[in-house]
Order: sequence, then C-alpha cells, then structure tokens
Amino acid sequence: MAAPLISFCIPAWNRPALLAEALSSIESQTATRDFEVVVCDDGGYPETAAVVARFPPDRFRHAPNATRLGPVGNWNACLRAARGSWVMVLHEDDALFPWYLDLVLPRLRPGLAAVCTRTISGPTLPSPARPALPADVRPYPSAHFLKSSMTPFPGVLVSREIALRIGGFDERTGPLADYDFWYRLSLAGHIEVVRAVGAFYRVADEQWTATAWPRMIRLTHLLRLRIAREQFPGQRFGRWAARFFTSRNARAYAARFPERPASLTRALMLGRIPFGFLPSGWVWLALRLFAPRK
Repeated sequence: MAAPLISFCIPAWNRPALLAEALSSIESQTATRDFEVVVCDDGGYPETAAVVARFPPDRFRHAPNATRLGPVGNWNACLRAARGSWVMVLHEDDALFPWYLDLVLPRLRPGLAAVCTRTISGPTLPSPARPALPADVRPYPSAHFLKSSMTPFPGVLVSREIALRIGGFDERTGPLADYDFWYRLSLAGHIEVVRAVGAFYRVADEQWTATAWPRMIRLTHLLRLRIAREQFPGQRFGRWAARFFTSRNARAYAARFPERPASLTRALMLGRIPFGFLPSGWVWLALRLFAPRK
C-alpha cells in the first residue's frame, strides 16, 4: 500500500473507553485526505484490540508492543510505526475536533517541522463552535520556548523525517520529554501555530503530570536555562525570564496541589527577582517582540 500523507498514532495503555472516543474523533474528520491510524498498545489489554477492530481495517491498525516500553518509549514507537510524512502522537484520553485537518492541511509543506492548533483542556470533551477558515497563523520561534511549548500534545502534527532525524523523544528527560522534543524540533525547522482550537487535552488527577509535577518544576527550569543560554547568549534577559516563568508555573502548582516539596519552595522563591511582580502577559509580549528569529 502507498504511504499515507498523515499518521495518527495512539500510545495506548488500557483505557478502551477513552481510546474509542479518540479514534472516533479521527474518523469524524471533515477533510477528505489520506491518513492512517496506528494504535501502539503498551498495555496488552484485550479490550484495546477489540476497540480498534470496530474501525475500518484499511485505515486503523492495532500494533501491540512485544515488551512494555513505558510512556516515552511508546511515543517513540509511534514515530517508528508511522508511515505518513506527517505524524501526530495522540494520547488515548485526548481527541480532535472534526475540523482539525481543515486547519492544518493548508500549512503542510517541505521545510516545516511542525504545525499545531490551539487546544481546549478540561475533564470532559466540550462542543466548541467550528472556527472560521482560513484561521490566523503565527510562527513559534525557538526563543518562545523560554515561556512554554507551543501547545499541548494533541494539537501537534510533526514532520516524521525531522522527528526521527533529531532522535525522537529523549527518555532521559522523563515527564519533560515532550517539552524538550518540541524545542529541539524548533531548532531543526519552522513551527507554526494555527490560532484556532482544533484539539482537546483531557485533564485528570491520574495523569503523569499530576503525579510527577515536583520533578517537572526542576527539570522545566533547567530546560529554560538552557534555552536562555542558546537563544539569548550573553544577555541577562534570558536568565531573568527563565526564573520569571518558572516562578509563575510554581504558583499554578501551589494553587492546585497541597504538597510543598523543596522543588516548589525553591521555584516560588524565584519570584523575588527584580520586577518579578510584572504581569505574565507583559513579559510574554516582551519575549515575542524582542526574541531572536531564525
């Protein structure tokens, strides 16, 4: 069979009801374009294969892992299993809105490393209004990662060739593997953000982020310091902004979780820097205006 244009790859782990919802959201795309769906099964739950079997076999296939790979290892299995020129790693608890492909297809071209849409997050899948087309599109240069990655997982469609060339997701970075990967991807090619909602990111207490956040605070700050060195060499602004955005992340974690680990305490103290009281929106605007561009 000829390789499809797009591969939607699902790193599955024993949540068949949510998997069915994710697969249905792909099947419901209103754009008619060649794509495949690969479920990389890391759990071996029999119901996972049964869910995949409900969908057309010419587009949907079940790919069980011979041994358990873990979350990041399974993300890389998705990249390897994909046959399309463009690939999305779509977690089984997330979903796409029917117009997702309508938003991103017009942007696909050689030299592009990734295109993404905005996402809506929450505990249950909402029903937003279909956005007007064409939607506004903005670049997301490497320096912008000093604040955060461009969008959560389900909104991102990446060049498979570039993703494999940079080595995929780095398992050593643990729960920060996606943030680290998107930044390295931006160094290898152009990233664009379609400024319309096209995907849904589910927020739940059992998520990896919800359990690993104390470690994530430290790892995120170290990544921000690296970005500051690479994108703002010899400038104080980069290091200041890294501290500023980490302290704001710490505030959000402190509001959500009752625990007070040492990593949170240290991150909150970063807010004592000069002008640390500034609104986040002002600092984000300054970063967008003055960040170096490729």
